[in-house]
Amino acid sequence: MATNYKITYKNHCTPQEYLTENTRWYLDSDIGAKLTGTAVMDLSTTQPTYITGSINPGAVASHATSGYVFYYVKNISDPDLAGGILISMREEYNPTGTPDDYRIFLGPGECFASKVSTFAALRLTSAIETHTYECIRGT
Repeated sequence: MATNYKITYKNHCTPQEYLTENTRWYLDSDIGAKLTGTAVMDLSTTQPTYITGSINPGAVASHATSGYVFYYVKNISDPDLAGGILISMREEYNPTGTPDDYRIFLGPGECFASKVSTFAALRLTSAIETHTYECIRGT
């Protein structure tokens, strides 16, 4: 008998824009709202996989999705570390990505969870110091 697994997660995003005349960040005027949502992932084929690792500055940790449709990544580094983890979710055929591909930033203690394309490849890098992370992925 097959076992089904469920992951319930909630995301929150505050879109911001930088206005140079006041040199401050404001709530994005085009969107005008904070975005939140709750989702439930039904993982019916395999048990979710838990991974921990660390990333040295300039190195890339690649976790090819190979059919994974859910990722949770948390930066579990010491809060006093500078910088953070940068995340890219480009297609698998792009082996390392380019600096413009890394659009998600996780400072120490921050996390990211999302349903992703089965063709994407999760890549993590750090620009300043070595950061540690934990990751849960599932199909």
